[in-house]
Amino acid sequence: MCFIGLVFTKRAHKCALMMGRVAMDEKLLQARQDNNLLYDFYGSLLTAKQRHVFEMHALHDCSFSEIAQEMGITPQAVADNIKRTRAQLNKYEQNLGMVQKLQVQQELLQEIDTELAKLETNGIAINIRASLNKLLI
Repeated sequence: MCFIGLVFTKRAHKCALMMGRVAMDEKLLQARQDNNLLYDFYGSLLTAKQRHVFEMHALHDCSFSEIAQEMGITPQAVADNIKRTRAQLNKYEQNLGMVQKLQVQQELLQEIDTELAKLETNGIAINIRASLNKLLI
């Protein structure tokens, strides 16, 4: 009886660890998406070196060592550069708020889309739907 309980506990623990990894992977994926969105909006405000290092790491998935070798700097310098670049991108967002504005606009468009779906069941709003679809693309 204890053995079965132990096996269940080990399986439950292993499952919980895997779920924790999934949650961590989701957080990492969300952080990566957030960084890429910030880069899309504000990347042109960075220096050429910052852009190059950030693109190699975030977009091309190069390791710090690979970037360091190509750039002729240390991996720690690469890590510092990426950290400063992320901080700079976040500072731009705090000051300009363009990503936040985009997200609010997308939420509003989704609300409009939902309301239009209700109207379409009544045979109204077909032309409005076409215009909204152009905005959602």
